[in-house]
Amino acid sequence: APNMVLSDAQNHHPGIDNSGPFLMMNPFSSRCCQHNHAAGWVYYAENTWMATPDNGLAVQLYAEGTVKAKVGTGAGIEVSLDQVTKYPFDDKINITVNTPASVSFPLYLRIPAWCKNPVIKVNNKLVNVKGIAGGYIRLTTLWKQGDHIALQLPMEIKVRTWERNKNSVSVNYGPLTYSLKIEEQYILKDSKQTAIGDSQWQEGADPKKWPSYEIHPQSAWNYGLILDKQNPERSFTIVKKRWPKDNNPFMNNNTPIEIKAMGKRLPAWKIDQYGLVDLLPVSPVQTEEQVTPIVLVPMGGARLRISAFPVVK
Repeated sequence: APNMVLSDAQNHHPGIDNSGPFLMMNPFSSRCCQHNHAAGWVYYAENTWMATPDNGLAVQLYAEGTVKAKVGTGAGIEVSLDQVTKYPFDDKINITVNTPASVSFPLYLRIPAWCKNPVIKVNNKLVNVKGIAGGYIRLTTLWKQGDHIALQLPMEIKVRTWERNKNSVSVNYGPLTYSLKIEEQYILKDSKQTAIGDSQWQEGADPKKWPSYEIHPQSAWNYGLILDKQNPERSFTIVKKRWPKDNNPFMNNNTPIEIKAMGKRLPAWKIDQYGLVDLLPVSPVQTEEQVTPIVLVPMGGARLRISAFPVVK
């Protein structure tokens, strides 16, 4: 859900179709949801590279790692390609070819549709890549040990209006959608007491070793955005920070990118009778509240979030 400002053990049915404490990620409950969520990282890694019908390789998704594969015609040669990047938080991807012998094969680089002006260099030589957004760049050469491909995918702010969702807007920077930064209060709960009845957890498991938490908002969440009508993208300022020491950018306090914006509180926009964010007010919204600076963070690291924003007059 783009807008979710409470993660507790209460029953939010029928606002949420399932009955029971499905919002709180309890290790003694939810036999599919939280485990499938974690598997998403594995699927992403597994699909970063693909083989191509012309005995080459295609980079489908960008993530740090190494692929080994046989390429080229005939019996082929096993090569490995090392990908180094902080994507999607950074726009630079570096790929190094490791091969026991020179080999000719096509290497395809996917250019996301949002990227207007990609920059590619092979061994520091610029490659012409105009007009390729949403497609692939095909690089063909006699690859040698140590050859280097540098790809840059410059990121821009993009504001999207959702006419069917009360004219709300979402904010993207490059491949990521951004969400209001909400201060999170974690409340420890007994995992067995808040478990769903049919979860079939092991009787001997110690709930102290498998804690669960409710997450409540400790700061206001009901903000509308103030946008420049002619150029909404100019309403935001990108703030780049250091890469986190623990190598986990998917935390609000660790994120290497924040976006500064301006907004106003919408006091009539509250939690509804089901304990969920009430329906969005139709934008543009009139409010007499003061203009307030707000911060946006990547939605993927926001346990509590507002990502579909009303627009205020």
